[in-house]
Amino acid sequence: MWKHKERFERLLQEHVEPQTAERLKQQFQQALNGDSSAMVVVARFYKEVEYLEGMHDWLKHAIDQNDADGFFELANCYYLGIGVEESIQHAFDYYEQAAQQKHPDAMNNLADMYLNGEGTEIDEEAAFLWFSKAAKCDVVEAMYTLGMMYEQGIGTAIDDDKAFAYYEMAAKGGDSEGLYRVGMIYFNGELKRSQSYEQAMKWFYRAAEVFQVDALYNIAYCYEQALGVEKSQQQAIRYYKQAALLEDVASMLKLAELYESVNPQEAKKWRQAAQQD
Repeated sequence: MWKHKERFERLLQEHVEPQTAERLKQQFQQALNGDSSAMVVVARFYKEVEYLEGMHDWLKHAIDQNDADGFFELANCYYLGIGVEESIQHAFDYYEQAAQQKHPDAMNNLADMYLNGEGTEIDEEAAFLWFSKAAKCDVVEAMYTLGMMYEQGIGTAIDDDKAFAYYEMAAKGGDSEGLYRVGMIYFNGELKRSQSYEQAMKWFYRAAEVFQVDALYNIAYCYEQALGVEKSQQQAIRYYKQAALLEDVASMLKLAELYESVNPQEAKKWRQAAQQD
């Protein structure tokens, strides 16, 4: 791999601050000495600067040493067609090898592939198994999906309490969809929870902090309709605008409606924006 050394140092000079460059030089030397974890670090750097041939060289050396991160990164490349021809089958195989070594994100991605029948036949029970393993490793996306599976009876029996518990775990872990889903559960009074607009708003606010567009819309709607908060057209417009700037067409139409009687020109602007999207 010495053939990469000169190019590696040139890429460092072009793309990296001196302090970070020094750390990467150490990783490169460790990779040359056979450290598979360092190989993956160098591969990720090459990916970042779009030197894909070098990335693949290092990842192949990493998986020769059975490195879980190497398998995971190579799976991502095949899944997305980064530097190689897209191959869902290769992606599945490499995710599986990483997952067998308890790589958290690989377990989650493998579960997704079982759930959707990508690179394999649909197997809801296998998906449930791997999502459960990923959730135990704190993968919030897996927690959210387990909530959905328990709610709908996919790969397991319907269990409202477990569904809510997993949605709430995902939400508390910062997952935007989990935050929004818990808000909707309280908004509608689902999964044996008492209906509460106040509780719903609490979760919608948290989801809005990570720009979950449906939560922004719902906050605006609650201000417009005085659900769990005092009615405020000003606040409704504020949150509809935030959602509209994230290209939410329903929010654009709401803004047009709210502005119609007070600012027809502004209403026209938002109506046109909605039509363009």
